[in-house]
Amino acid sequence: MNTTASPADSRDLIIERLLGDTGEPAKVHSAARRLAERSAPAIARFLTEMLPEQVFVEVAEVKLGRMADAKAGKANQAMTVAMTPTSPDGLVMTLDPQAIAILVHVLFGGDPSREVAPIDRDLSSIELGVVTMVFQDIGRAVNAQGPDGGLGVKLPVADAMTGTEMKKHVFRDGPSARVVLSISTAASRGLLTLTLPQRILIEDKRGKAEKDAASPPTTEWRSRFSDEVMRSTVRLEASMPLGRMTLGELTRLVAGQVIELPQDVQSNAVIGTRGKTLFACEFGKLGQNYTVRIRRPADADDTIEGIVAG
Repeated sequence: MNTTASPADSRDLIIERLLGDTGEPAKVHSAARRLAERSAPAIARFLTEMLPEQVFVEVAEVKLGRMADAKAGKANQAMTVAMTPTSPDGLVMTLDPQAIAILVHVLFGGDPSREVAPIDRDLSSIELGVVTMVFQDIGRAVNAQGPDGGLGVKLPVADAMTGTEMKKHVFRDGPSARVVLSISTAASRGLLTLTLPQRILIEDKRGKAEKDAASPPTTEWRSRFSDEVMRSTVRLEASMPLGRMTLGELTRLVAGQVIELPQDVQSNAVIGTRGKTLFACEFGKLGQNYTVRIRRPADADDTIEGIVAG
């Protein structure tokens, strides 16, 4: 389903399609570090309320990557994908087998001073149930950071998945921030990883009037690039789908042959540059000149719709 994007969302999408990231790696990394430092004590507090013994949560690593790497790890780790107000995969949470073993051990009365071995088999339904409870508390913890810091994770989060189900899950790839937190007792240490789109981290949570007054569109756009980049030019290309042909029909095309266009082809055109589709548009004519009218920013659905329509 296509949704109407705000001008700011459209600009972010174009930047991501052209450059492969937000254009602000230092800003993203700093925001991810702040999220990690705020989340660690909050998560520890929520987990300690749930568990009979205290566990420790500390920041292990913060780095930038791709959303496609969110499920990297062992097949028997656990993962859930949580929605935020602006993204269906705004927060991906994964627990490695060692962290799961620690949490299950402590929850069921195990001695926290005893070393716990990581789980080396498929997770049981009980273990997945425990992980799901933990993910709920993690979601609450990352939300409990005030109006300017919380992610707005929609609760309850989905049940934890593992193994084949996790492998089958497909992310819309894009630049991500990856926050790795350690969950430990006196004797054992596992890892919790939070992966989220970079745009989620740096999106402005102020009201629209505040944002418009503080940062006019031109200023906000220019703040992402140097003047040199802003002066560079790219070649725009507008194209329309012609339909489908068999390979046999394609080999029989000859110079001068006329190909009939589908009835609605003018309204299914796209504008792109450097092989990246930027806008869905429609062809038209103004006097003696042909025109292209932009309808909305392009998204992944345009590719799917084009395949289905063809």
